[in-house]
Amino acid sequence: MKKFDLITLIFFISIRSFSISFLDPAVNRVMVYIDKDGANNYAFIRGMSEEKDKKREKFISLGFAASAIEPRLEDKSSYSTVVPLINAKYNNFYTFGGIYNGYTFYEGDKLNLNFTAEYRFAGHTDEDFNSYLKDLSDENNPIMLGVGGSYELGYVFLTGGINHNIRGNSDENTASIGILGGIPFKKIIVLGFLSYEIMSNSYTNRYFGTSISTDSKIPSHNIDGFGSAIRFTTVIAYSLSRNIDLFSYYYIETLSDNIKKSPLVKGSNSSMVGLGATYTF
Repeated sequence: MKKFDLITLIFFISIRSFSISFLDPAVNRVMVYIDKDGANNYAFIRGMSEEKDKKREKFISLGFAASAIEPRLEDKSSYSTVVPLINAKYNNFYTFGGIYNGYTFYEGDKLNLNFTAEYRFAGHTDEDFNSYLKDLSDENNPIMLGVGGSYELGYVFLTGGINHNIRGNSDENTASIGILGGIPFKKIIVLGFLSYEIMSNSYTNRYFGTSISTDSKIPSHNIDGFGSAIRFTTVIAYSLSRNIDLFSYYYIETLSDNIKKSPLVKGSNSSMVGLGATYTF
């Protein structure tokens, strides 16, 4: 066996040996969902631990995350915020951040399937704007119900799902795929989550378009075709103790060109950087 191949083999064996003991205290309950303006960020880190350790059936963790945010809305300046985190699991039920919730109805050796309920921050009110866009009609944040899952493929997890906005009409739907991977060490794990979401035209128009207004200063903009978003999150989590986890993260979102043409949305990407901590009981 070549020297390089031997080193590679030892490296992956080491990852496997660390993963069970480390992922139980830390990754299973770190969830980042920081968003007050619509960047819809969730680092879906739960999968790796739940696949590896079936014994962790019940927990609750409380914490906080502080973030600096570059918003997607054209009329909103960069800002910072601190928000609480509530993560919990009770048998097949789970909630992450109190925002992404679900029930696992199938759990196999490699495949997990879930019913999901997600509260998204894609709507807007006049308080979100500083200029003439205040005259836009308010849009409630969507509530997405759907089915999702994850599949273990070697050293990564493939994720995906379909969702429907129960606050909208029958064709306000989205579908997404993603890939989650990580390298765990004795006290630290580095994770990356890349996802692609496609949004129906009705959904895209409602949350990124602008309606015809009596105020001529607001240009009407209808978005042609489906919308899409590419999102990437990288997280470094540190297990300070059996109960305390620290983490930092960076998130970036790129919207499709037809969405970026809307007067409601900045032409540049939205992003967030932050750090936080959780305590698990």
